[in-house]
Amino acid sequence: MTDTTREQVDEVLDLVAEFMEETLDALDVDPDTEMDLRYDDGSIWGELDGDEDDIALLIGRRGQTLDAIQYLLNAVVQSSLEHPVHVQLDAQGYRKRRARQLEKDADRAVAEVARTGRRIELEPMTSSERKVIHQYLKDVPDIQTVSSGREPNRRLAVEPRQD
Repeated sequence: MTDTTREQVDEVLDLVAEFMEETLDALDVDPDTEMDLRYDDGSIWGELDGDEDDIALLIGRRGQTLDAIQYLLNAVVQSSLEHPVHVQLDAQGYRKRRARQLEKDADRAVAEVARTGRRIELEPMTSSERKVIHQYLKDVPDIQTVSSGREPNRRLAVEPRQD
């Protein structure tokens, strides 16, 4: 949203808050669950905080529930507003913790590739998770990353660079 007015930002924030309130209610999440919304650098950032069990429910296995809610929320925002904006959801810092874990996995794969000279395939992951690793390893000399397969089993491999 370039040259976004305060009214446009408020409209998006209201829509996001309404969608999330209805979603949390439908999932029977404790009404005391908090959501901090902010507009920054052209995106809406939402951080959920609350009861540990409710947050675990909202995150889901490997973040799948959180990803699904974010996907639906973005679809609603894109179809409802003249000035669509991307919404990024997190729950108690899950995405940052997951990114750190993915980077550790990538470091182990790089070490294994350096030791053996062989391609290492990582577990299936979402496109956003693969992107974390692609970005993290893009400047590492002598290795390259390649995605292969079909969703939901698409994988990332770390292999010796083929120059």
